[in-house]
Amino acid sequence: MKVLRWVPVLVVSSVVVWSYYAYVIQLCLFTLKCSTQRGNRHTLTCILVLYLSVFHVCFLMFCWSFWKTLSTRATSPSSLFHLPDTQHYDLPDSIEMNEEILLKIAHKLPLHTRTATGAFRFCRHCQLIKPDRCHHCSACQICVLKMDHHCLWLNNCIGFSNYKFFLLFLLYSLLYCCYVVATVTPSFVHLWLSGMFDSSSKLHVLFLTLVSAMFLLTLFCLLVFHCWLVANNRTTLEWLSAPFFPDGPDSGAFDVNVRKNISQVFGQDWKLWLFPVSSSQGDGHSFPLRKRIASHHSIIANGVECLDREGVVVSQDSCNVAIAIDD
Repeated sequence: MKVLRWVPVLVVSSVVVWSYYAYVIQLCLFTLKCSTQRGNRHTLTCILVLYLSVFHVCFLMFCWSFWKTLSTRATSPSSLFHLPDTQHYDLPDSIEMNEEILLKIAHKLPLHTRTATGAFRFCRHCQLIKPDRCHHCSACQICVLKMDHHCLWLNNCIGFSNYKFFLLFLLYSLLYCCYVVATVTPSFVHLWLSGMFDSSSKLHVLFLTLVSAMFLLTLFCLLVFHCWLVANNRTTLEWLSAPFFPDGPDSGAFDVNVRKNISQVFGQDWKLWLFPVSSSQGDGHSFPLRKRIASHHSIIANGVECLDREGVVVSQDSCNVAIAIDD
């Protein structure tokens, strides 16, 4: 099964390699090079050089971001969120004792999110208390920090460690397709009408145009959606289901403002934004909250201040705090 998961990655890689062959070999080197012998050689040569130069910039940036997204594995919570090796939450005759252990650990952690019942979130598979925005991936069999989604086409979880790379992958994929469509279409029409195409080149260039146009529309919609998520500081999972807090669900709890939201993903140095290098802020375990939320959910170093229904802070001992266990 693990081998089959790489099939979509091989399909994407094969399409990319074929697109390079169709554009560089079939269109530029064979067809356009032949056409320079029938027209203004200097002008057509300059066009050919320009086409290839810009194409390779787009292609290299696409490959770089694709590789970084593919090779950067999703990160799991640190050891602070894991149960001690001597403790395991799988013994039915020690549930009360285990809940006490989990509560002691949870009270020392920067946790704001809860389950729908108000309990701390615990993963039985990974034996850890989930940090805010962390979710368990059934495909990767790990808990992923700030998990966005599991991408079948990349055979990788998209989360805190590689979300910036994924966004740049979408961006450069879109630019790559836009450039191919914008340059291939007029050249294809001109060379077709002038009869300079051979049958093999016609098929390659025609399919290159169609495939690029198809991916262009899909990538545009996907990129716009993820740009909206970044601007509102949400993940795909949080868009599907709002995170829960002690006072209920709040889909915009992590939305501090657009500028800070973007900086969390791309970093403070704008010169690094368009390069697939690590520059995201934070450690993936805790995130700033909106001011109203931050003041409402007060967390202290060695304990938790709970709120009653009227919003009055009560002592930790009088709080009814539980641990939710993943199946």
